[in-house]
Amino acid sequence: MRHLPLSALQQRFWYLCTAYPGEASPILVLNWRLRGPLDLAAWRGAVNAVVDRHESLRTGFVLRDGEPVQVVMPPAGIDTPVVDLTGHPPEERDARAGELLSARTHRLLDLTADPLVGSTLLRLADDHHVWCFTMHHLLADGASLRTVGREVRAGYLAALDGAAPDLPPLTLQYGDFAQWQSEQDQAAELAYWQGHLSGAPSLELPTDLPRPAEKSAHSAEHIHLMPPELAEQVAELSRRTRCTPFMVLLTALQLLLGERSGQDDFCVGTPVAGRVRAEFEPVVGLFANTLALRADLAGDPTFAELLKRTRATVIGGLQRQSVPLGRIIATLGVPRDPGRTQLFDVVFSMRNDGTALAPRLGPLEVEGFPHGHAKVLHDLVFDIWRLDSSGLRAGIRYDTALFKPDTVDELARRYEQILSAAVARPGDRLSELGATRG
Repeated sequence: MRHLPLSALQQRFWYLCTAYPGEASPILVLNWRLRGPLDLAAWRGAVNAVVDRHESLRTGFVLRDGEPVQVVMPPAGIDTPVVDLTGHPPEERDARAGELLSARTHRLLDLTADPLVGSTLLRLADDHHVWCFTMHHLLADGASLRTVGREVRAGYLAALDGAAPDLPPLTLQYGDFAQWQSEQDQAAELAYWQGHLSGAPSLELPTDLPRPAEKSAHSAEHIHLMPPELAEQVAELSRRTRCTPFMVLLTALQLLLGERSGQDDFCVGTPVAGRVRAEFEPVVGLFANTLALRADLAGDPTFAELLKRTRATVIGGLQRQSVPLGRIIATLGVPRDPGRTQLFDVVFSMRNDGTALAPRLGPLEVEGFPHGHAKVLHDLVFDIWRLDSSGLRAGIRYDTALFKPDTVDELARRYEQILSAAVARPGDRLSELGATRG
């Protein structure tokens, strides 16, 4: 067994998970529906190979003098039990599978006692299974989830042929990242963040319900689709202004939040991959960091002017993305409040994890199986997906202790109105765009 300190990113996540436990842990999920003849031994072997390959998937935590320490267990695979649902009527099996998977993916895990990685197969028929693989977010990030899926597929196909998967050797593990991160001299980057974020006020959005003294992390998700022509207009404005679609979409969100709060100064969080060295690209672990991007709506600028401000802020943040958010918060001395998260309560991201699965895996047909949405630790999380044929899809995850569904639906519709007006008339001032309704 190896005993390792937590990375700075894990320290931040440990705080979030223990300060706002709620009733469910942040769990990353792969759910695949598998149709066709499944070689159970080959599947279990493929899963075991991935778990043995990545130290993060064999990691647990213990407390020493009240502080968490990582414990990396030796390679020993993982159990992948089969839960047989064929005793239920065929028309009820999907629903029963959904209930079981929901129970697995929406539960509160004890970080020092419960298994933090799990693998299960549900048998709906002899030629119909659902595979569920779970990882606590403290161990991994979204890119890691895609790595696991890719390597399980490669391992299964190789096992069917009686061969070893053709995967590049891992020269580094997550513990090496934690060590590398601890050795970085980030004084200049920290000074930038201190200057950028010092004195940033909290965003005070009106809520439907009084903010609880302690954050519960109860959540729901609202999906809102925006038309293809709007996506095209966003792309066109991005090209004209030497920006990215992310910058345009974030600027529109800043305008919406400013309109709702009456503030011209606040922060929005955004996740970044955090894999700043190529050697860490194939490694499963928690590399994803979060940037606190400060909005500056002062002076009633035009949307084009605000977009320039946002562009500079995003580029400045990305150039210094290796500084863990927790280290920035500690440097700033941001006070802890059990009723809200530090620095920002709204998170915005453009997602690229909606890529469809390859439909075939040897003799198997593979497709996703719905598992709901991830737990939120913030008030609002705006996720935007670019869909090639059907425009933009916004998924708004929200704290149900603060907001009602109708309010979130109205927020989504208002966001589309603002975005549509902004890309059509970027020379208008924010006050003029804010007057746009319907």
